[in-house]
Amino acid sequence: MSELSFAELGLDPSVLEAVTAIGYEKPSPIQAKSIPALLAGNHLLGVAQTGTGKTAAFALPLLSRIDASASEPQILVLAPTRELAIQVAEAFTSYAAKFQQFHVLPIYGGQDFGPQIRGLKRGAQVIVGTPGRMLDHLRKGTLKLHNLKALVLDEADEMLRMGFIDDVEAILAKTPENCQRALFSATMPPQIKKVAQTYLKDATEVKIESETRTVERIAQFVLPVYAERKLDALTRILEVEPFDASIIFVRTKAETTLLAEKLSARGHAVAPLNGDLNQRQREQTVEDLKRGKKDIVIATDVAARGLDVPRITHVINYDVPYDTEAYIHRVGRTGRAGRTGKAILLVTPRERSWLRTLERATNSPMEAYQLPSPADLQKLRVEQFETQLMSFAEDGKLAKAMSLLDEVAERNDMDMAMIAGALACWMEMAQPGSLPLETPEALPEISTKPRDRRGPPPGKKSFRKGPGKGGFRKDGKPGGPRKGPKGGRPANKSGKPAGKRPAR
Repeated sequence: MSELSFAELGLDPSVLEAVTAIGYEKPSPIQAKSIPALLAGNHLLGVAQTGTGKTAAFALPLLSRIDASASEPQILVLAPTRELAIQVAEAFTSYAAKFQQFHVLPIYGGQDFGPQIRGLKRGAQVIVGTPGRMLDHLRKGTLKLHNLKALVLDEADEMLRMGFIDDVEAILAKTPENCQRALFSATMPPQIKKVAQTYLKDATEVKIESETRTVERIAQFVLPVYAERKLDALTRILEVEPFDASIIFVRTKAETTLLAEKLSARGHAVAPLNGDLNQRQREQTVEDLKRGKKDIVIATDVAARGLDVPRITHVINYDVPYDTEAYIHRVGRTGRAGRTGKAILLVTPRERSWLRTLERATNSPMEAYQLPSPADLQKLRVEQFETQLMSFAEDGKLAKAMSLLDEVAERNDMDMAMIAGALACWMEMAQPGSLPLETPEALPEISTKPRDRRGPPPGKKSFRKGPGKGGFRKDGKPGGPRKGPKGGRPANKSGKPAGKRPAR
């Protein structure tokens, strides 16, 4: 963390006032290095992971250099997804809160052209959007860049991965020669380097090494579990973890809906977030999560890009991601802007080789996650029930309730313990499962082992020994390959694998 304050960086007084009102105290490393360079009018090439504060790193200095009284587009920001575009637009609106007659317009695919065209005609100083829709407006002539002062490419490597690089270059080619440009990317593949060399000549380079590959504020855990046991394990995790809000990542859009339905049936306030939802539905889901109407979102990687909700304390990787960058992005949904977070990865035997790769990518080892025993779970349920019960001790209606129960007890010759027990049974009947009435022996043991499978026929011996290839050892750690002849065929007396049967 830099020793400088925002007041020492030379920001416009109105921008600084907004930053102070938001509650920012000291700039992050990338902000401390990027803001002076952009205030000086330099091109900027920034290498930093998501969650490091790079939106403020480019928004604050660029806002400090624009003419707020002119309503034409002066800052253009390209983002890979609609969610990130909305997030960046909201940030610009917050940072420019003290400007008069200032407008930020997000434009992206999946939304009608009509409102976007009307917004462009009314005028906006900052335009934030996805490359495809931005290029559409340039071709239609509804977006004009002749007075553009600055252009930002946010998460450039993600735009490359999603196939937007040609659209990005087409937009860059239409910007004025004197336009200031900034490019931010988590990695620097050859095509991104080529774009930088062409359009960001003599750029100031900012690279935040310690933040790009390290997830210091996020406690990472791994739970080995067979695929058919994942839902059982997830259910128990959600019961015992003290989360405020959680995002659960899966690989497919179909799985977001399926898993959301299963968790909803278990009493959770949950919603799916995927590309099949229309934009209004997706925005509503994020808003519900922010406001506490939903506590869990089941999302795919692309749908959650740019999602920043302070309530998210836990990230659960129900499915292992396809690459390390996706994993870093996922766990980055928590532990942002100085907050702490917890990430839990469910890994099946076939995915065990990914663990070492992910640990190298984050420069952080994962601890083994321990599911509670039935006895521990029962103890936890009793504690939770007691906490909820005691929360009513200060309720204003408590005195009236006690007076009423005293009358009931006196008329029926019962003591208050019996009255309390009767009320508890009534509550359990009205809301099954609300009381921890089971004994530990009656609680299900959530096993991470595979479900029982049909064994060898009676009288036949199985040649398979140990956990086998891809299994887990008794200590819960992934097992190694199975030893012995390939395919489990028995060895002959010489100890060599048996050959083929002779033809009859």
